[in-house]
Amino acid sequence: MPHSPLDMLTRLVTKPDRLVCGIMSGTSVDAVDIVLARLRGSGASLGVEIVHYAETLYSEELQQRIFHNCEVSSSNVNDICLLHTAIAHTYADAVRAACTEAGLALTAVDLIGMHGQTLRHLPDRIDIAGQGIRSTLQIGSGPTLATLLQIPVVYDFRAGDMALGGQGAPLVPYIDHLLFQSEEEDRVLLNIGGIANLTLLPRGGELHDAVAFDTGPGNMLVDALMRKFYGREFDEDGLVASSGTVNGDLLSWMLRHPFFRLRPPKSTGRESFGEDYLEDLLNVARDLSVLDIADVVATVSECTVRGISMHLRALLPSPQRFRLLLSGGGARNQYFTEGLHYAFPDARVESTAALGVAPESKEALAFAVLANEWLMGNPANLPSATGANRSALLGALALPA
Repeated sequence: MPHSPLDMLTRLVTKPDRLVCGIMSGTSVDAVDIVLARLRGSGASLGVEIVHYAETLYSEELQQRIFHNCEVSSSNVNDICLLHTAIAHTYADAVRAACTEAGLALTAVDLIGMHGQTLRHLPDRIDIAGQGIRSTLQIGSGPTLATLLQIPVVYDFRAGDMALGGQGAPLVPYIDHLLFQSEEEDRVLLNIGGIANLTLLPRGGELHDAVAFDTGPGNMLVDALMRKFYGREFDEDGLVASSGTVNGDLLSWMLRHPFFRLRPPKSTGRESFGEDYLEDLLNVARDLSVLDIADVVATVSECTVRGISMHLRALLPSPQRFRLLLSGGGARNQYFTEGLHYAFPDARVESTAALGVAPESKEALAFAVLANEWLMGNPANLPSATGANRSALLGALALPA
């Protein structure tokens, strides 16, 4: 290894290509996604080759601790402190396993981009001691991970944008533009993870023409219902939702949530649609005599589809001719995909696999690219999407101890 930080960074910057690892664990809190990607250049001249994708499930203990500490009513400062380091160890094990699966030595990895596990996202201004504060907390210690693996880690991607008045989200539109912009067709990149978010890329547009924001719950509430009542992590192929009946009154209650009425820039997470919201939802369902849990799953799933479709219709008054490219775990949920086909019968609806990026790998790939952009000194936020007052270099660097 080089003997100084300057030596290390100089070596990385001057390499013709870099093997970069992207790590993503989202609001679904189900697994750690790992992408190993060969990256050449940066910015508009970026070349990407996905070498390997791997998924490592969270242990039940770690998952439950994360869930408890996402809620104000059950969080514990000791747990948060311990989780910050425990998650770094979990990520380190996942990276080692991915390299083994790919037949690569760990030392072949040049750089890591780590999103971290979001515990709390508070993008709207709150006054603290006379200061207007926007804040977000992604745990998973960058220095710990860098030292465990002896690989530089870029992390804490959201803080810089938030310091400039932005929401720190969404972060993926920059990557969507680099990888999926088209001269021939309007494209919408829709990621259905725990939260659903979209990026509109007008045909022939520049980065500043992209529009991006969260649309509301993705898989989060469906997954929570499946764990609570079926002992499963998710609704495979949307089969439970398809077996139930949507309750109009319960759906109307869900769609009255203030988030759906907010204008972009906007982002959300478990602070709005987590365990406390789920408890309220189940209480309303009981009051409405919606007692069949399959009907609740169907209604919650329909809320995801309606949230996406009503935002898209507002964005594209005549949305017949566009390409809707799906990623995230929800891209495999037939209830979602069929609902989107029904909502936009003239659109071309398919997964990002059609353009060479497996839907489950897209978000982790984004953080590999964001780490590379930090290394090369390229601002990577989209102020029109986040609300920041200017473009910014995103991330902080942790070097191995």
